[in-house]
Amino acid sequence: MLTKIKNKIREYPAARYLIKRAQQTISSSWKAESYVGKVRECLDNIDLNWQPKKHAKPQSALIEITNACNINCLMCNTKFQSRPEGLMSAQVFERVITELMANGVDRAGLHTVGETFLYKDIATLIEIAKKHDFKVWLSTNAQYPQRMETLYRKFPKMITDIRVSTDGATKETFETIRVGGSFDKLIESLDIIHRINKGRKHYRIGLTIDSILNMNNIFEIRSYFDVFDKYVSSHDITFGLVTTLNSLNDGKKNDNYLYDSFPFNHLIRSTVPCSQPFTNSYFTYDGKMTLCCRDYNGEITAGDIMSSSLDELWDGEQAEKIRQQHTKPENLEIDACLNCFGPYEFISSTTNNFVHYLYLKVPELSPKEFGDVIYSFLEGMNKCMETQDINALKKFVMKAFDHVREKNVSFSSKHLEAQSLA
Repeated sequence: MLTKIKNKIREYPAARYLIKRAQQTISSSWKAESYVGKVRECLDNIDLNWQPKKHAKPQSALIEITNACNINCLMCNTKFQSRPEGLMSAQVFERVITELMANGVDRAGLHTVGETFLYKDIATLIEIAKKHDFKVWLSTNAQYPQRMETLYRKFPKMITDIRVSTDGATKETFETIRVGGSFDKLIESLDIIHRINKGRKHYRIGLTIDSILNMNNIFEIRSYFDVFDKYVSSHDITFGLVTTLNSLNDGKKNDNYLYDSFPFNHLIRSTVPCSQPFTNSYFTYDGKMTLCCRDYNGEITAGDIMSSSLDELWDGEQAEKIRQQHTKPENLEIDACLNCFGPYEFISSTTNNFVHYLYLKVPELSPKEFGDVIYSFLEGMNKCMETQDINALKKFVMKAFDHVREKNVSFSSKHLEAQSLA
């Protein structure tokens, strides 16, 4: 019921805009403390021995309408995938969404590996989704501003949620990480969304910005809130710590970029067991159901949606074999999973909340000072996780939040560590 209400609100921009405005009128102090609450809840629920449990049905979905991408980001390396590039047919797309709806999923993102707006006839797919009252959200690297605007003008009630991925607040950093991308095109795309929104945030299109956070952009994180303030509210910018994402780099493990750009080894772990095979369903452009949101080479597929129902695939033998390998990692044989590494989910969540808290409490920090504080925060957590001392981690993190609250941000990780142990 709640999902249906949210979907209806998305169809009426004025209503969504009023809700967003109401949220923004809440005092910054209250919003800041809400980040502390999120972190405290996250830390209280850490379980390093967690085991995933299968849901009776998929809870959400992503649909890969194409695996082709116009750029080759350092953390993605999509050009190394072994699958041929292709486009999802209208027939496969319609089959996927009708099967999802039959299982209670009435909204999905059109994204996994490729760039959404490389699909030139995407209007045909949106028309099919509209016919079935199936809601979609779009993820893009924002390099096709005119296509974005054309699609919105044709489907103003369907194109209501867009996530833009950007990994730098300056042209130099953006174009270094997003190889082949144009920072000018990014800004042009954001300006088009801003114009569609009549200069108001979230008026017709709900916009969010996602970025990795690593040593390549850590001293620009503060600048995000200035550069993108015209387009989104601060809480609609999310910073996720860098991961390997894929398993290939010239035939070798793609560990280099992760470890070179994120020197906090004790915060990194194998992503096995992973919750995705037990929770969500994903679809490749050729109609295969996969249990991974970034299945570059089609290694984690459970069957073809054109010859089986979603129920049959979700409960099928192949899907169960994949899940069994995640519950018993000693039997893991899937290369993509064997080579998938990244920070603990609770570390990523805690860091994102800390960044937002720091911005709200001490907005006067320079980008360099802001980056230094984030670095000290990561360094301190890394020290705690060297021995996987969760109690020490909790004390350190909460002490860091206390210091920010008091605007005492010239701390070092060693200083905070000593205080948290006192």
